[in-house]
Amino acid sequence: MRCEAAPYQRSNYKQTVYSNFWRRDVLLDQETSDPNLSQAKTGWTGCPLCRRPENRLLRVGIREDASRPVYECAYCGLVYLEPPFPDLRSYYSHSYRLTHSPVPGVILPPDERYQIQHQLMRKPALEFMKEVPEGASVLEIGCGVGGFLSHLMDKYDVSGSELNESDAAYVRDVGELPCEVGDVAEVYPGKTFTAIVALQVLEHQPDPMAFIRAIRSKLIGGGWLYLELPNIRDALLSMYKVKAYEDFYFREAHLTYWGVEQLAALLSTAGFESRISWIQRYSLHNHINWMLNGVPMDDPLLATGLWQPVDKANPGAAPLNRVWAELEKNYQIQMETLFCADTLKAWGRRQQI
Repeated sequence: MRCEAAPYQRSNYKQTVYSNFWRRDVLLDQETSDPNLSQAKTGWTGCPLCRRPENRLLRVGIREDASRPVYECAYCGLVYLEPPFPDLRSYYSHSYRLTHSPVPGVILPPDERYQIQHQLMRKPALEFMKEVPEGASVLEIGCGVGGFLSHLMDKYDVSGSELNESDAAYVRDVGELPCEVGDVAEVYPGKTFTAIVALQVLEHQPDPMAFIRAIRSKLIGGGWLYLELPNIRDALLSMYKVKAYEDFYFREAHLTYWGVEQLAALLSTAGFESRISWIQRYSLHNHINWMLNGVPMDDPLLATGLWQPVDKANPGAAPLNRVWAELEKNYQIQMETLFCADTLKAWGRRQQI
């Protein structure tokens, strides 16, 4: 059964307004003499969000290149890398998996990546299913090996898209799901969807506005957009200021770094009403590891899961592990309450019916 979007009601999706963002032009007038401001290089269009040329040097160095600068837009606050950027299709087909893996430093075959991705995508899938009615047509952009779609395939009419040809083939051949190779503007020509999902994808786009508008063009009126992406105010950066994590966090694959103000402005400008929140995907255990050891955890499921440090065979396991479980729950609540959780979660509805 195919399900289209519920009637669009403006009152259900209230656009968050951030007065500081919309008054950045006033702030710029007061800051033009700031010696930390610099003009973007000739030929560069400026900030990927607002296109203004003024920026501040936020830091020098990313994971792969200690000399590459990271900038913050002086107008809208978006953090970004400047060109040159790689050709995305070539990069994600050949280079990306050589340096980016669920297990740091280990190149995993598709089957093993699927097992990890399937478990990591359980929570996002449950949140999606709470929002979008069963039977809806769903497209996931950047679906990897299909871990998210695997949770939806029995309840929705699902399709995927990927830039990595071997991953797309795995989704088709093993997952038995439709998956086209190409960017959002190229795939499934002439087809529209009730919901489109892009998890940890927006930050990879050289032109985020064009990306979101292309998504909008493939949604029915009142259709859903679901995004997850890293939060630039991640506690390891903004609260604990772990230098090793900062050096790890900024990387060549992530061309932009978002806060809630910038994400709200992007979605509003592109024609969506949005609801944005903070969600902590990584565990207290992971934070402790970064603060003590300065490296990522080897096991992504342990880094995002509930830590039970006392072996179950120990008589004291049950009460002590309950203490850790309660601590984990309260810690995640605090991360989200203080707006420094690691992930931004956004729901959008296309405004035009």
